[in-house]
Amino acid sequence: MKQTDTKTHILDVAQDLIQRLGVNGMSYQDISERVGIRKASIHTHFPKKDDLVTALLDRYSDRFLRIMDGILASEDTPEIKLRRYCGLFEATLKDGDQDKACLCAMLGAELATLNHPLVEKVRSFYQANEERLVILLNAGRTDGSFRFLGEVQTMAKLIFNLLEGGMLVVRVHGGANQFHEVVEQLIILIKG
Repeated sequence: MKQTDTKTHILDVAQDLIQRLGVNGMSYQDISERVGIRKASIHTHFPKKDDLVTALLDRYSDRFLRIMDGILASEDTPEIKLRRYCGLFEATLKDGDQDKACLCAMLGAELATLNHPLVEKVRSFYQANEERLVILLNAGRTDGSFRFLGEVQTMAKLIFNLLEGGMLVVRVHGGANQFHEVVEQLIILIKG
């Protein structure tokens, strides 16, 4: 396997483990066993766990926000855009045994154990999502499809908090079906 392929495979496995177990539940030994390489080889690519998590956060944020930007740029109605956005979270949850959460939700749950640069990357991801949701909600208010009460910024925070936290809660009870029901109730609330 080429060096870049190994590095990508390490990132893919580490992301899957963190999304299921959390960063503190994942070790280089776990990655080593799943990738089929020695731990020393992982350290060649990522000398410290923080280096690995930084690379994951950069890759995950970039991909996720590019998808969100594509949703915003589409010709879809604001409601369809919101449904597509919520669908990103639902698709992650449905992956595997319905035990997978957003990478940043898992890292957010363990925020107190992360070093400062990682904390800032997680916060930046949250803020970028909320900013994009404000754009989407304003578009819905402008065309009259969203008639929720309250401030747009606060509703953006509510939506993002519900999606991130909701993924963690439904892993305990209800899974993707319950998550879908919550999203549908959210849409009703936003449409007013």
